[in-house]
Amino acid sequence: MNMLVSTAQDELVAFLEEDARQPLPQASLAWKVLIVDDDPEVHQATVFALKGQHVCGRPLDLFHANSAEEAVAFLRSTAGVAVIFLDVVMESHDAGLELVRRIRGELGLMETRIILRTGQPGYAPEMSVIRDYDINDYRTKSELTHTRLMTTLTSAIRAFEQITGLTEARNGLASLAESGSKLFIPRDSRSFAEVALRQLESLFGSPLDAVFCGPLAGGGCEGDPEASGILAATGAHAALAGEGFDGLVQFPLVSLLRTARAAQAHVFGEGVTCLYLGRAHGKEALVCLQHPGGEIRPLVRQLIEILCSNLRVGFENVVLFERLHFYAYYDPLTRLPNRTRFLDRMDEGLAGFAESGWTVGIIDIVRFSELNDALGHRSGDLLLIEVTRRLKARLGREALVARIAGDAFGICWRPDGEEGVSAVLDVFLAPFLVRGHAVPMRARAGFAHAVLAPGGAVELLKRANLALSHAKLEGDQHWRFFSSEMESSTQSRVQLLNELRSALNTGKGLELHYQPQVLPTNGCIVGCEALIRWIKPEGESVAPDVFIPLAEYTGLIVEIGDWVFAEACRQIVRWDRSGLPPFRVGINISAAQFREVDFVAKISAAIENSGVDPARLELEITESVAMEDPDSVARQLHELKALGLRVAVDDFGCGFSSLGSLNRLPFDRIKIDRAFVRELTPATSQDCIARIIVKLAKSLGLDVIAEGVETVEQSRLLEEMGCSEMQGFLYGRPMHPDALAGWVGGNAGALRI
Repeated sequence: MNMLVSTAQDELVAFLEEDARQPLPQASLAWKVLIVDDDPEVHQATVFALKGQHVCGRPLDLFHANSAEEAVAFLRSTAGVAVIFLDVVMESHDAGLELVRRIRGELGLMETRIILRTGQPGYAPEMSVIRDYDINDYRTKSELTHTRLMTTLTSAIRAFEQITGLTEARNGLASLAESGSKLFIPRDSRSFAEVALRQLESLFGSPLDAVFCGPLAGGGCEGDPEASGILAATGAHAALAGEGFDGLVQFPLVSLLRTARAAQAHVFGEGVTCLYLGRAHGKEALVCLQHPGGEIRPLVRQLIEILCSNLRVGFENVVLFERLHFYAYYDPLTRLPNRTRFLDRMDEGLAGFAESGWTVGIIDIVRFSELNDALGHRSGDLLLIEVTRRLKARLGREALVARIAGDAFGICWRPDGEEGVSAVLDVFLAPFLVRGHAVPMRARAGFAHAVLAPGGAVELLKRANLALSHAKLEGDQHWRFFSSEMESSTQSRVQLLNELRSALNTGKGLELHYQPQVLPTNGCIVGCEALIRWIKPEGESVAPDVFIPLAEYTGLIVEIGDWVFAEACRQIVRWDRSGLPPFRVGINISAAQFREVDFVAKISAAIENSGVDPARLELEITESVAMEDPDSVARQLHELKALGLRVAVDDFGCGFSSLGSLNRLPFDRIKIDRAFVRELTPATSQDCIARIIVKLAKSLGLDVIAEGVETVEQSRLLEEMGCSEMQGFLYGRPMHPDALAGWVGGNAGALRI
């Protein structure tokens, strides 16, 4: 039985005046009052007395039970009962008192107020009942006149409201305290949004139809950094999770959402609320929700605003964490994963990649730095973005694409055979349009099968890089697939490099040999060329054409070159101390040494430390080095000449220098390359390159020396051309310093510097 009861006495007006001034809410907010009595007339009288009455601005909703068991069953199924009118004597003389114990103990209803009524006071003395039972009031049925009934009920409801308010506040504060830690656990926007909605539901005490709006891209990783929408949703709106703002036209709270965004403030309405959580690093966060019960009660609203403060700080932390995560694992320009993230993702899926025949690759853009400098960095950035777009379109959505270096991209995908592998470079066939210009680009690539190898993704990327190194040797727009032979060759090179570095650091194994340079007229020495040799501890000799390119590739050639120059200076001093007649020593200088900013300073220091006469030293540089940066080379050569050194052009005729540039450089001597000496015959001597070089040197006022002279006929023809000095096996092979001293003693004659 569920009835609303009327009839209020005039004498209650003053008592209820405060409540009468308040607007009457909806019937759904009525106070629930349970009448427990085994006398039907008591039920009827109570209904008659309370019909149409309002307490604290809300109507009454009366429920009835005829026994203690009926009351227990009702209370188990119905929450929020404010007041119980309870008869003491029903199926037994203390049934009502026993029910009080069950309500408080078994059912745990501590807020519900209990008004004990009895028609037989003797069965339950008032003092002992008040003392022993948790009841709000104890009255005889004859005492409860209309006025007394309303005052007693109003007092009980007010007590219930105060107690539930305190309980709600206590639970709300406990929930806020608990949420403080939970809100700082998530590390991404979506997880944070889900936790935030759960905390709001806990605060309201019921499920909500709610949406959490914020940055969908999660820090911008591989997505539109400005994309925003619904990160999480509950209840009737659960299907909207992941939708962008543009797709919310049919969302019932979209106008409320727009109002809150425009005002940047909370908006509270009738049964709806939009909470504005602020802006962090350009990202906004809002929560829109529908809740039962009309307007939010002041206490709940205060708790919500406190929670919003926590949500605002938590949101800022999550956005900051996502930004840190993004810059740690993604490329800000292309929004692709960086090398670290690429390796992580490959390791995560490597087992599946290996089973499905996937391939790992590295694509390197040819001479991108030159394009970047020529077009400007902004255009260079646009080129990289366009390369990203083409690669992703070519490889498909499942493929992994990453920017692992400035001009290198890492890819992992499932190609369609070898043609599918080579087709990746087709993205570079068409020019790239940047700022109205068609820019042609070329690329090289190295590939490796995605297999379960020791070392995981790092090993696979190393294999792809090794294949790329071989592709670079073949020129532009080439690709190579990794093979075991590449790896064994590389391991040998690495081992050789380590041994070379050890030989340089310990000073054991590297030594200089010297090949004499002579006057062809009498065979007397005028100089020699210092040539490095490497002999391993076990006696194995490593050819210079094996370890010199390796040293140049790794940059070790600079340290080796510094050692060669210093050692040659020291050797000249040792020869002078032994009484050997003076002659010049030619020392080869690499391009890498010339690029060192302190190159001239190191040369000067070596001369000063050794005490050698700089006039005894001749630096030999190749034609290609001289032309790499003529202005810079000219400046350094003039500084070296100022120190007293001589300078010779080595391997002249093999490069592509202009005579005008050579004429501006302060050279003393030109060396004819052995390739031009080797082709000399009586039949070719009149129009050969060697003759042209000799004439050119004479016209420029330079001395000329030919290297690689091996036969008497070559020597005679060169001498007829006017070549004044020669070097080659005909006169002497490169030899140990002590052997050279003996050679000089056996060929004593006029010496010239």
